[in-house]
This record gives sequence, structure tokens and C-alpha cells, in this order.
Amino acid sequence: MAPAFDLYGAAHLGALGLTLALAILLVRHARRHPETTRRVPLVLAILLLVQFPIQLLVGFSQGALSRENLLPCQLCDIAALLGAAALLTRKQRLAEIVWFWGMAGTLNGLITPALGETFPSFRYFAFFAQHSGVVITAVYLVAGLRLTPQPGAILRAFGWIQLWLLAAGLANFLTGANYGFLRAKPDQASLLDLLGPWPYYMIALEGLALLLFALLYLPFRRRTKSSVKE
Repeated sequence: MAPAFDLYGAAHLGALGLTLALAILLVRHARRHPETTRRVPLVLAILLLVQFPIQLLVGFSQGALSRENLLPCQLCDIAALLGAAALLTRKQRLAEIVWFWGMAGTLNGLITPALGETFPSFRYFAFFAQHSGVVITAVYLVAGLRLTPQPGAILRAFGWIQLWLLAAGLANFLTGANYGFLRAKPDQASLLDLLGPWPYYMIALEGLALLLFALLYLPFRRRTKSSVKE
């Protein structure tokens, strides 16, 4: 058995540092070598797409599959799929969703992981490969490939997340799982601890999501206004 995960311990800080370094390096590469930017998105997309099937295979081989990990119903699972699609198609509307979901949601998962096992367990690598992959992809799409959010992006991203809430809620109802922590908070410390008991933290999360989306749109608001004036 791997030792318990230590929040902000060496394994956690190392993963966060590697995530930041890779995001910076990939953005710099995209800007300096735009002629080679087709290979990097392809590699990133493949990494995002294979993670969930690999987790299923390993979970099956270890007898660790359960209703909590059998379906790709977590927000980060959907963000990974959308990230891969955005990388392969260069669709701006997909990229903006990954930006808002990845930086407002998945990044929080990196900062306060709902993770019981630490390095060198498979669960540790699977968790950070997915969550770091989504965050790196979000930054790469927007800062590297310059697929920046456009007017109306906040409401579009918020609207799509409501559809995910309905889908995850239905999956929870049918399976008894807790996808998206819609039925209960994670056992580990997280942002949800500051938002009150269930179901009030769900309402608070809606308001917090809009606030974070608005903050994440601020760097692009001036550019949008200037382009409209021109």
C-alpha cells in the first residue's frame, strides 16, 4: 500500500511545480515555433484521451472498479475530452470552455486533491496526469494557440456546466455514486469546506463559478473591446 497523500508535501508540490513548468514551456514553444504546433497538440490530445481507458483497465486488473470510477462523469473527465477535441480541431468555442472549466474547476482539484494515495501509486500518477493535463491544455490553448475567449464566453461556459450538472446528477441517482461531489463533500480538505453543508454548498458553487469565470475573462476583455473598435 502506498502511504497516504500529504497535502502540500513533497509529492504534491513536485506535481504542481512540474505542471507549471510544462505549461510555461509548451506556451513558449508554441509562440516561438508555430510551424511545429501540430505535433504538440496531437500528443497532448492523445494523452488526454487515453487516461480514462487506462484507469479502467488498471482498475479492472486490480479489482478496484466501483460505481465511483466506472463512468467518465467527473467534470475533469469531460474537460479532458473537450480539451482533446479543442486541440485536434482548434475550435475556439471548445477552447474557451476548457479554459473556464480547467482554470476554475480542475485547478482547484490540483491545489486540494481528493486523493488518498501518494507517490508512487498508480492512483497518484493517474490523478495528476489527468488534472495537470487539463490545466496545461487550457493554458496552451489560450496562451499558446491564442484561442482566446470571445464575448458571451462566460454565459456559454456556465450554461454547458449546467448540462453537466444534470448529467452527473442523473448518473448519481442511477448508480448511487457521488460524481462531482454533488451528494457529499470529499473526505479530504477542499474549497467545499468553506461553502457550508449540503445542499447549500451547491448553490454557493454556482455563484463562485460565475465569479471565477468573470475573473478568468478579465485578461481578454480589453482585447475584445479594442478589436470591436477597430
